[in-house]
Amino acid sequence: MTEQMMPLQGVKVVEMATVVAAPTTARMLCAYGAEVIKVETLDGDVMRLAGTHEMTPYEDDLNPLFTIHNSNKKFVSLNFKNEDGKKVLLDLIKDADVFITNVREKSLVRNGLDYETLKEVNPGLIYAHLKGYGDKGPSANDPGFDITSFWLRSGPIADWQTEGSFPFLPTYAFGDMVTSSTFLSGILMALYARQQTGKGTKVNTSLFASGIWCNAIGVVQTQFERKNLNPHPLRPSDPFNQTYLCKDGRWIGAYCNEYEMDREKWYGLLGIPEFATDPDYASIEVMQKTGSIETVIKKCNEIFLTKTAEEWREYFSENNCACEIMKASHEVSSDPQAIENGYMVPVEYPDADRTTVMMPAPPISFSDYAKREYKPTGVLGEDTDEILRGLGYSDEQIAEMRAAGAIK
Repeated sequence: MTEQMMPLQGVKVVEMATVVAAPTTARMLCAYGAEVIKVETLDGDVMRLAGTHEMTPYEDDLNPLFTIHNSNKKFVSLNFKNEDGKKVLLDLIKDADVFITNVREKSLVRNGLDYETLKEVNPGLIYAHLKGYGDKGPSANDPGFDITSFWLRSGPIADWQTEGSFPFLPTYAFGDMVTSSTFLSGILMALYARQQTGKGTKVNTSLFASGIWCNAIGVVQTQFERKNLNPHPLRPSDPFNQTYLCKDGRWIGAYCNEYEMDREKWYGLLGIPEFATDPDYASIEVMQKTGSIETVIKKCNEIFLTKTAEEWREYFSENNCACEIMKASHEVSSDPQAIENGYMVPVEYPDADRTTVMMPAPPISFSDYAKREYKPTGVLGEDTDEILRGLGYSDEQIAEMRAAGAIK
């Protein structure tokens, strides 16, 4: 398939954003055909250095973390606080379809890069602004990040562990990645609406909004009788929606099974059919009231220790029961299911060793449209000269701007 067959062919995006959530949104647009120009400061996106704390390579020719969120973009490095640098930025925006940023509102207003100003420059512009906490309220101007705005503020970290345990830390930028999909859907809706009306608009979302939306069930559920969702270490709620330790020391989860509908089948598979007809185990409500839930969980714990996790998964899958082995992150890159479906793809980097890294792929596929293949990211300002020449700047002007600190 050719680039002309990508669904977002012809869409121009200017991204002035850092780290993960907003850049990943632009990355998704880019993967499916949009031209994305990433505008960095003269120092560059701090995500270029994420490998220092995530213990992965972060060289110019081998930077897989930065590549996840920025593959196939064009990179321009400029100082928008410099008059010439700002002019370049405005030149890029004036014919863009989408402008994506996560710069704080006060800075955007101070530099004349807010929506009200830019819509005068480009009335059809989709101005997409990602924030930590939203436009209003006491935290509107606070710095917001994945771990703070998405995770800590919206409830899950407090409720997803047994009471008294040390709070777990999610994978770096997990909430950012989730939020990028929400942000992407808003931008695509705005592009569709503009096609119908000819009008641009401002698209707003925040990490906090995304965190609340993802935790919607918990937020509503705890407004009634149950005030916290911490799992009880001694009394799980349902034996067929539970994680069990297996013979090989690995865990398997049996989930999304209806107790009353499936109990005859499940108890039969576990070799304890008598539990299916015993009135003490007739329903979750009965077991919770009588305490018999602890008896059946104890029995299930003993049974699961008789086989390995792989043996249990194969056994349950053959009998059409929902289950899965608890996999570690390092196992995902070699998972045959992920590789065969193209969810993980090999990318060769141009470093001295020609290192190949298995990279997570943008997760949407189309029957009649293509998406761009992964391309390793390059150096800061790699495409500055090319982009400026395309805007009509001469080589002499480019050299002067570089000497004046307007570009890199």
